[in-house]
Amino acid sequence: MRKDQGSLYIISTPIGNLEDITIRAIETLKTVDLCACEDTRVSRVLFNKYQIKTKLISYHKFSEKSKSDDLIKLIISGKNIALISDAGTPLISDPGKILVHSAIENNINIIPIPGPTSVIAALSVSGFDLENFTFFGFFPRKQKERKALLSKLKNSKNPSVFFESGKRIEKLFDIFQEELNPSLNILVAREMTKIHETFYRGQVGTIKDKILETDHGLKGEFVIVLDHSSQSQSSSFEGDELRVMEILTTYLDQKLSLKIASELLDKSRNEIYKLKF
Repeated sequence: MRKDQGSLYIISTPIGNLEDITIRAIETLKTVDLCACEDTRVSRVLFNKYQIKTKLISYHKFSEKSKSDDLIKLIISGKNIALISDAGTPLISDPGKILVHSAIENNINIIPIPGPTSVIAALSVSGFDLENFTFFGFFPRKQKERKALLSKLKNSKNPSVFFESGKRIEKLFDIFQEELNPSLNILVAREMTKIHETFYRGQVGTIKDKILETDHGLKGEFVIVLDHSSQSQSSSFEGDELRVMEILTTYLDQKLSLKIASELLDKSRNEIYKLKF
């Protein structure tokens, strides 16, 4: 590590509320020579609020490979470079791995400026046992990868954390309802630290219906936490539960009886539907 070269700063920025930024992060962003970010339009909002005049350049998943070498050259020449993401801590399901690896290979000083991360924020309000947990990022789109991950989830004992967008989360809930224990406790954090921040708590079998019934529904960005310790050894129905469903199906049509039974017993409609009367 040469004294005449610069440093690479990995800086955490707010996940929503712009006031969730450290004094150290603001001061560092003001003093570095250049800041690489995912979207300059997004980061400019933060920079304008705190009167940060440092030049911004785009550095996203489609350009990180081509731009990393240039950034490394600038640091070696003596420039201090900051890396930020659109929200939260860089490299957590965001670009930056190539740049950090290259900095390590070139013996460049890498300095973390810690701050917000939606993973820890969601876990902190989950109420689950957090001695150990696993973060999986976004749920896989490819069937083979999805199948392998679901196998891990079925055998897990510790909380699992996922990111998902409103465009895909309904499909994710469907997969969870089909593949996982319906009694599994789940926390769904929506738009954390923003105006419409909402937390939904329930079971995998019923959480989708609970969210769909709300005003905001599936809009926004989500963090999902599964509590695998809550899985019961058996998803069988008890005598009183069977009695409730027998009454409902006797006097109501199937669709309405399934809906009411799901809400009363906090079980998925699919699980109830499998029972024959």
